[in-house]
Amino acid sequence: QTVIRLLLHYYNIISSSTITMASSKEKYVRRSISVRLIRHGESRNNTVYRDAQRLFKGGTPDFDLKSWTEFVDLHRVADPGLSDVGQEQASRLSHYLEPHLANQAGEVRFVISPMRRTIETMLPTLTAMNRNSDENPHVKTVINGFYFESEGCHTREKVE
Repeated sequence: QTVIRLLLHYYNIISSSTITMASSKEKYVRRSISVRLIRHGESRNNTVYRDAQRLFKGGTPDFDLKSWTEFVDLHRVADPGLSDVGQEQASRLSHYLEPHLANQAGEVRFVISPMRRTIETMLPTLTAMNRNSDENPHVKTVINGFYFESEGCHTREKVE
């Protein structure tokens, strides 16, 4: 909730400075603002958990918790990139977002967490939108260190 409030406050400040006169018949018009919250694509850690579930018979009476935990601790990382599924999700997101955002009347801003999976999720969209930078000079990206996971981005008893 705090992040959403901060984003809305941030965008309200920006939008209040973009009031323009539309025509002599209309009063001042404020550009509309659209805020999209996008979760990152599937991370490599998801594949670690799936592999552990399969290898150590998760969900069955033969489940080997000790081996499962050792496997997860050995293979899980604090800041994973995207899995193959996550990369496909990022590509599909780009195919959806780029044409929709390219025709925006105003500036398009991306505020992204510094976590690897979030950057990798948005990279195809940013690449596509900047490919024609003459047509989309209004694209700006901010990687904001305040937007990150406060829990869950660590590995058990190991600082990364």
